[in-house]
Amino acid sequence: MATVEEIRQNADHRSMVRKIQKAYAFLLPTTAPLPTSLYTTGSLTDFSSTPGAISVGLVSPDGWTFAREIETEDINALGYGSPVRTDITTVPRSVTVTALESNRKEIQELKLGTVITETQDAATGEVVYDEPDLPNSKEYRLIVVGADGPADEEWIMGKGFPSVKLTGTGEEVWGQEGAVSQELTFSVFNDDETGAPVRHYLAGTGAVKYKDVLGYTQAV
Repeated sequence: MATVEEIRQNADHRSMVRKIQKAYAFLLPTTAPLPTSLYTTGSLTDFSSTPGAISVGLVSPDGWTFAREIETEDINALGYGSPVRTDITTVPRSVTVTALESNRKEIQELKLGTVITETQDAATGEVVYDEPDLPNSKEYRLIVVGADGPADEEWIMGKGFPSVKLTGTGEEVWGQEGAVSQELTFSVFNDDETGAPVRHYLAGTGAVKYKDVLGYTQAV
């Protein structure tokens, strides 16, 4: 007869406990489809070479937060204390990050929802621009890629969003403690072609090494 410890050891897999140690992210123009793979000819794709790509750059140690809320509608029946039916009505999704390179032109344009055409003074380094009353935010594609583990057991985890739009900014604090940073919150929309709001990527030498534990069907 199997013991609790034996069942637990067979059911638990320590290799499946992952965290994100390093990450990068790019906002891409919506003129090209969302990538079907993070790789190009066997190597990770460098999205910085994509025309119009914006690197989010350094972010706070909190990293990236991917929120997914499920909102439901209950149907109640006479004489029953619990709903007899529950339907999912909406699943709003959002992505939040705190950018540390807040003074970069691309980040300022993203935050303010404007195009900065003013030039920088070569002698003083000064650039002066006005913030619009209402932002006119663009939609982008967003790719976030994280990594965990050593080279021979590296896990590559990614999320691709076919359409995001900046819909929230946190407070900007100028103080003695902490870097001047900018919290950015993006709302997520469905892809017009696939109808999907998020594309998930999982790869790396770790995914190859522990493929049996992962349980996915292997491509022929």
